[in-house]
Amino acid sequence: MRVSIVNLHNMCENNTFFLSKVRRYFKLNGHTVIDAGSDVDLVFIGGCAVTDVMRGRCEKTILKIKQHLEQARFVIFGCLAAFPEGLRSLVGRDGDRFHIIPYQASYRLDELIQARIPYDTVSVNQLQGHIPYQPRMGPEDSYVLIAQGCVNACSYCNIKKVKGTVTSRPEEEIEGEVKGLYRARIRTLTLLADDCGSYGLDQGSDLPTLLVRLCRAAPDMRFKLYTVFPFLFLSYAEQLEPLFAEHRVPYVCLPVQSSARRILSLMNRPYDPDRLAGAIKRLRALDPEVFVYSHFIFNFPTETWEEFEESVAFGRHFDHCVFIGYGENNGTRAAALYPKCDNQTLQAKVQRLEELVKRGELAAFVVPSP
Repeated sequence: MRVSIVNLHNMCENNTFFLSKVRRYFKLNGHTVIDAGSDVDLVFIGGCAVTDVMRGRCEKTILKIKQHLEQARFVIFGCLAAFPEGLRSLVGRDGDRFHIIPYQASYRLDELIQARIPYDTVSVNQLQGHIPYQPRMGPEDSYVLIAQGCVNACSYCNIKKVKGTVTSRPEEEIEGEVKGLYRARIRTLTLLADDCGSYGLDQGSDLPTLLVRLCRAAPDMRFKLYTVFPFLFLSYAEQLEPLFAEHRVPYVCLPVQSSARRILSLMNRPYDPDRLAGAIKRLRALDPEVFVYSHFIFNFPTETWEEFEESVAFGRHFDHCVFIGYGENNGTRAAALYPKCDNQTLQAKVQRLEELVKRGELAAFVVPSP
């Protein structure tokens, strides 16, 4: 079978990780994987469901591919598959050609292609076709997936709808994979999860326990953390700081989203920005070379200019960050918040951010809307 794999969001580490895994999965099961072309039997698509707008873009692209490849079968996998309503409407009368498979139902993919090697047993460590938007991440980086889902309940997010609460891989399984990479002379790994901070909370463990175990198993290996929910990072700071002091964690992403306390409350992100700023300062004292990255959401419903400027100022605590304009997620608590910030305000904030970046006063990548 000839399989075309389509990545509709190659800037997303998690999406690209799973599509890289799918690529190897099909090859191991004896199928031919091609990047493009009209002579294909199966089109395997992974995309982004982070906002209503992003899902809509993905659905339009799938419709175009469907119209171009009238005989091929399709698999819609992962995050997009958690929102089947829009997908079913574009499938129309061709339902027998389309298979919508969420992450938790990968066994259906095994059944569909009669796989000798199950999807869940396949491992990969590099992201094929990934286009990173943050510094210190690149196509040559090596990754180890440690968990999916998270324990948090942010008001704007749909990760739990897509993946549920956290599901962690067993420590010994992760250790075995890390040891194999260590023997292959890999000396820096990125630990990947929707939230590394949630790791182990479903099985009586936690992130510091895992990291200490991995540091012992691979004596001079370094571990990038992408990402750690700030509340959990603060909870673990005392246990993690010795690892930063030993230069074992060269990179950490702490997705702040906002530093305005009222907005954080509306986002249901319960942490103290001042404590986080202090923790970042301590990290830099322990390891002056550590790279600390962050995400911010601006133009969140009801956000004032003063609250926006609070986040801009807080962004200077980081070596680099991304500012992403708020995008609606129908059905989330944030979608019910009013008043919304209008497009004129969005554009004014984008202009403000871009001016700061241009003048070298803020190290950031600005995304007007996801």
